[in-house]
Amino acid sequence: MASSMEWRGLKELQEELRRLPEDCHMEAAKVVEAHVNAAYVTIARVYGRHVFTGTLLRRLTLSPLRVSGGMITGVVLRSGSPLASLFDRGTQVRHYITVNGKKHLTGRMPATHIFSRTVGFTKRRILEDLKNMLIRRGAVKVTGE
Repeated sequence: MASSMEWRGLKELQEELRRLPEDCHMEAAKVVEAHVNAAYVTIARVYGRHVFTGTLLRRLTLSPLRVSGGMITGVVLRSGSPLASLFDRGTQVRHYITVNGKKHLTGRMPATHIFSRTVGFTKRRILEDLKNMLIRRGAVKVTGE
């Protein structure tokens, strides 16, 4: 079954952001950067407590996107570990039966949902803060969630 998500009011928000003067761009960039840095710290804290090979924490990267003028247009938070998806979604109990008929459980890892939950929470807070910034500066078309 396919799933989808619809953001209402996002097009209006994007239009208002495009019309902003230079100082608003700087304020918006600081809002985005601060929230994404906080998300990075939150995820890194959980990844750091589950160190076996260290690949989860080592491959968690934060990369700013820049335009030719040097202004930050966004920040990419990426978990490049091949284990990140398993860590986020968890695994089922695996077991096997020996030749003698004894059952062995080889483990289960509960889902943490740390990456997906933190990113979703961060996106909502960024949108809310950007909408509030636009309203403070006189925008009138910022509606919806």
